[in-house]
Amino acid sequence: MNLGISSLGFIVEYGQVKKDEYSSLLDLLLDASQACLKFSEDHGFEVCELIVDPPEVFSQENKQKFVDLCNSYSFEIQIHGPFIDMGLCSHNEKISEASVQSYIETAKICEEIKATTLTIHPGVANFLINSIKGYNQKRLKHAVMKLLEATKDVDVMICMENMPQNAKILLDEKEMEQFFLEIDREDLFFTYDTSHAWTCDTDIEYLWEKLHPLIKNVHLVDNFEKKSDTHPALGSGKIDFGAIFDLIKKYNYQRSLIIELSRASDLEQSIEFIQQYL
Repeated sequence: MNLGISSLGFIVEYGQVKKDEYSSLLDLLLDASQACLKFSEDHGFEVCELIVDPPEVFSQENKQKFVDLCNSYSFEIQIHGPFIDMGLCSHNEKISEASVQSYIETAKICEEIKATTLTIHPGVANFLINSIKGYNQKRLKHAVMKLLEATKDVDVMICMENMPQNAKILLDEKEMEQFFLEIDREDLFFTYDTSHAWTCDTDIEYLWEKLHPLIKNVHLVDNFEKKSDTHPALGSGKIDFGAIFDLIKKYNYQRSLIIELSRASDLEQSIEFIQQYL
């Protein structure tokens, strides 16, 4: 297992505390990414996960700045693709197609920085009419298949993440199992988020039993209440990390464990807490 950190806490905290210092969202993304990389290097981590959001990074000039920054470090980098405004599962076909294209562009960035893993989100299913959810699921399957075909020559593992209850799609163990059964491909994998699963009352023992061969990334996230996803310091919420690590060890999971917080200032406390389980 390789413990690492996400750039999410730096993006959120810098965006709140240092917002007046940035002339563009790209400057925020680059500054937060560099801080995450530097923290990882200083603490001897072998992996970190950088979020590629906002989309300003996709223009050629901006992309090169991000690529050059990543390639100036020698350890493993993972990418969390865009998730704000993304909607692979959208019943609006144009939004779904645009989301596919954004993830294709993200996969190309992964190739340029030799990123090993790309985590993606399905979007949000219709929250007004439950009967539309079946169509959301069909759109998601279609979009994911299109993405996998377009990136089949890119050397990166694409991992779909389980979602919190307010996303209305890819929630509990049964829905995740059914999704991977329907996709039925060997080139799609699973990013397991501990908080998202907790908000959905997921049977994590069943989830790991059925899907552990597909789990290639784990987001370590704490939480306080089922309807939120606030990413507080690890150990300050209600997540049973002991039970999670029992499963991680039972199934001999050997890949990344990414600490994902909403504040970079909570990193030291979270690292100290999680060390007891490693």
